[in-house]
Amino acid sequence: MKQAVFVSRDKAQFKELEQMLEQHSIEIKWCATGKELLSLMTNTPKGQWIDLVIMEENLPDMNAKALVEAVTTQSPMTNCAISGTMDKKQFHDVYEGYGVLMQLSVQPEQDDARNLEDQLKKIRLLG
Repeated sequence: MKQAVFVSRDKAQFKELEQMLEQHSIEIKWCATGKELLSLMTNTPKGQWIDLVIMEENLPDMNAKALVEAVTTQSPMTNCAISGTMDKKQFHDVYEGYGVLMQLSVQPEQDDARNLEDQLKKIRLLG
């Protein structure tokens, strides 16, 4: 089963995205901090991995760039998406080379869910 992890202090923030992923039978987990996510990844059994991480831009213990770097180093095949407010050029400059799928609205809605779903289908994470 494919797995996605939301890294946020507010579970309501990603409600639309969570519902879309559940419709595709993706197992959902939640972490409140970057350190919690990295611990979860470390303790994921061999042969399994986290397919998608969706995180806030500003976490209580680190910023998204530091977390993306750590995730990419630990699990290069894990896809990431970030909710934030950077303009497109700044987002591209900060995350170029890390394989970040996309930036989402701070409070993602149906359009964000559809756009993420389309991106996940393009990379064949969703059927």
